[in-house]
Amino acid sequence: MLRVAIIGFGARGLGILERLVSKILHHRVNDEIIITIFDPISEGSGCHNPKQSPLLLANTVASQMSIFADDSVIKNEFFIRGFNFYEFLCYKSYHCSKNGYYSRSVLGEYLEYAFGFIQKIVPKNICIRIIKEEALIIEKQNSLYLIKSSNHSFDAHGAFITTGHGLSHTLALEQKIESITSKDTVIVEGLGLSAIDIFTLLSIGKDGSFKQNKMGDLTYLPSQKEPKILAFSRSNIPLMARAITQKESQEVYQSIHFTSQAIKKIRNQKNKLDFQKDILPLIILEMQYAYSYTYLAQNDLQQAFLFKNQWILNEHKQKVLDKYIPKKQQLNFRHLLNPINNVHNAKDFQRKLINYLKHDIQEAQLGNLTSPLKTACDVLRDTRDILRECIDFSALEAKSYYRFMEKFIPLNNRLCVGPPVRKIQELLALINSGVITVLYNPTVFLKPKLHIKDAFNNTHTATHFLSAKANCSLQSSDFLNSLISNHLGQLNPQSRCLEINKNLELICNSKISCNLFALGLPTEGLKFYTFILPRPFISSTFLRDSNKAVDTFLNNTLLRKTEKNSGNTQPATKVKD
Repeated sequence: MLRVAIIGFGARGLGILERLVSKILHHRVNDEIIITIFDPISEGSGCHNPKQSPLLLANTVASQMSIFADDSVIKNEFFIRGFNFYEFLCYKSYHCSKNGYYSRSVLGEYLEYAFGFIQKIVPKNICIRIIKEEALIIEKQNSLYLIKSSNHSFDAHGAFITTGHGLSHTLALEQKIESITSKDTVIVEGLGLSAIDIFTLLSIGKDGSFKQNKMGDLTYLPSQKEPKILAFSRSNIPLMARAITQKESQEVYQSIHFTSQAIKKIRNQKNKLDFQKDILPLIILEMQYAYSYTYLAQNDLQQAFLFKNQWILNEHKQKVLDKYIPKKQQLNFRHLLNPINNVHNAKDFQRKLINYLKHDIQEAQLGNLTSPLKTACDVLRDTRDILRECIDFSALEAKSYYRFMEKFIPLNNRLCVGPPVRKIQELLALINSGVITVLYNPTVFLKPKLHIKDAFNNTHTATHFLSAKANCSLQSSDFLNSLISNHLGQLNPQSRCLEINKNLELICNSKISCNLFALGLPTEGLKFYTFILPRPFISSTFLRDSNKAVDTFLNNTLLRKTEKNSGNTQPATKVKD
C-alpha cells in the first residue's frame, strides 16, 4: 500500500493529483494507493473559487490555461487528456472566444470540473479521500509523515505541500466592500490587479455601468451608490493593459539574445549572477530587437527583414538602429521606467495620466504582434522561463537579488502582467467621471483621522483604507511552524520561502526531507513567479515542476519496493524523467 498526502488543494494540488494518477496508470501499478487531500474549502479551484464575484476577471486568455499535461512536457508516457479552459467553456455552451477573458469564478468551475474528470479515470486500486480541514501538524514517525488536522490524522509515505493564496482574503474584501456606500471615501493603496478588482466591485459591483460609443471609448454611468475613490501607488501609474492576443496558444517569442545558451555561458564564468550587469542588458537588447522589427514591419516588411539580418550580423547595434529608425521612434527603456515626469501640480498629473492611459489603450488594441511597444513587453512574458534560469535557487548575488525584487519585479509586473485592455478602458472612464482620483506621490495618515496628502499638499479625508498590494510571501501558520519546529523544513534566509532542492524536496540543516515536497507559493523566491496556471504546449514550468516532484516520489517509493521484493538481486526499475 502506498499512502500520499496533498496539503492544500488549489491548482497546484490538482496538478499533483493529475500527475500521480497519470503515472500510476502509465506504470500499471496494482498496489492499493490512498491519496488524502487536506483543504478546508477548495476542491481544485483554490483562489479561483466559484463562490467569488463573477465580476472579477482572470488576466490570461482562455486558450492559454489548462490544468492537464501535454506532450511538450510528457514524452513517451500516458497522460490524462482533458479540456483546456477554452474547450471547457465551449463544452458548457458559454458564449466565448479562445482569446477572451473570463471570470475567475468560471475558471474555478473549470478546475473543479477537472478534479471530477480525473476521478472518473481513477482506477479501482486508487482511493482519493478529501479531509475538509486545514492540516495543522506534520511530524516524522520512522519512515512515514504523520499529518494531523483538527479531527483527523493520516500517515503517509510522501506529502506534497501546495498551499496557496486561498480564498479568505478575496471573500473578506468582498464583504468589506458590501458595507461601503456613496457617503464614503475610500483610499486604495496600489494600482495593480488587486486594485482593478476593488475598482470593479466599487463601480459595476455597486450597479454602475459602462456605455461604449462608436469609437469604442467608454463612459461610466454612475448608480449614485459608488463611494469616492482615492487611489495611489509607488509608481503613480497602473499596470499596462494586456494587448489583444494575436498569437496562437503555443506561440511564444523566440529569443536571439536573452537565451538559455547565453545564460549558461555567463554562469560557467561565475558562481553568482549580477542581474543589473549580466541579465538586464540582454533583456533590454531583446526588447529593442522585437520592438524595432515590429515597428519597421508596419510599413515595409522587406525593410524589417533587412534590419533583422543586419542586427544579427552587426556588433554595433545602435548603428543599425540609427540607420533604420529615427532616434525619437526607437524604444526608450528609460521612458518605460518613468513614463510620467516633470509633474507640476495635481491637474498636470491628471492630464498626463489620462494621456498615458489613452496611449496605452491604443497600443493594446493594436495587438501583441502589431504594436511595437506591446510586442516588446510581451518578450518579458514569453521569456519568463529563461529569467527563471537566472533567478531560481539563489542564482543571483544577495545584493543583486534584493535590487531585482525591489526594482525589476514591479517594472516587469507593470509591463507584462496587466489586466485586459477593457479594464484599463474602464479605469479611464472612472477617472473621467470623477469616481476615481489617482494621487501623485501621496502620504497616508491614519491618525488623528484617516486622510491622505498628495505631493502638492492637497489633503483629502477618508472613511476607509483598502490595501491592494499583493502579498506573495509565505504566511505564518500552525502547519508551517510545525514543519520548522520538527526539523522537516526551513526558510531560505534570502527569499524567506521554504528551502527546497531541485527535485522540489524540502531541506532542513542541509538534510533532505525525502518524499516531502513543496510547490507553488511556499517556494516563491527560490522559484520565480509560481502563481500561474499551465499554458498548453509550451513545456510549462508548472507542469515540469509537478512532473519532476511526482517522478522523484515514485522513483523513491517504487525503487525501495522493487529492491525489497527482489532481494537486491536485480536492478530496480526507475520511472523515467
